Amino acid sequence: MCELFAMSSRVPATLGFSLERLARRGGADGPHRDGWGLAFYEGPDCLLLREPRSASDSPLMRFMEQQGLRTRMAVSHIRLATFGNRALRNTQPFGRELGGRMHVFAHNGGLASIWDRLKLRSSSYTPVGETDSEHAFCVLLDRLAPLWHGRAEPPPLADRFTVIAETAAVLARLGPANFLPDYAASSA
Repeated sequence: MCELFAMSSRVPATLGFSLERLARRGGADGPHRDGWGLAFYEGPDCLLLREPRSASDSPLMRFMEQQGLRTRMAVSHIRLATFGNRALRNTQPFGRELGGRMHVFAHNGGLASIWDRLKLRSSSYTPVGETDSEHAFCVLLDRLAPLWHGRAEPPPLADRFTVIAETAAVLARLGPANFLPDYAASSA
């Protein structure tokens, strides 16, 4: 399975040591050599970096470790491919806009029957790649989107948590479904 890393902090922090350890798990000390991604949040937007290569061999990952970028929220993922080939479109975290804010999603697990069991209600969120993880993210956004309808500000946190919890329960019935939804669950 893939591995996830997230950080949420009251004050901006760097991820240098944590990124170094994660990158080693992404090919050198672990089998997760099929891609990596990292999202650094800045307000309602994020810097999203992804590569369909081993994190331990990535000059971009080493550059990010050394830069000391500060953020209050970050999500990272190292991939061991189970669905979809090794390609950028299948590399996590995935990012989409909802309600004028970027949302990212990283998942580890296996949801083999998700395409048959969870159809998208609208065409607003369509997977770009072929992974069960991206389909799960699109399903989650599809279910969260009505909460934002006609709103200038994010809907109440309790309402978002309810939708996330309900969707997580449905995903859990399909297989291992550990995931990190980022901005969708934050209070900002």
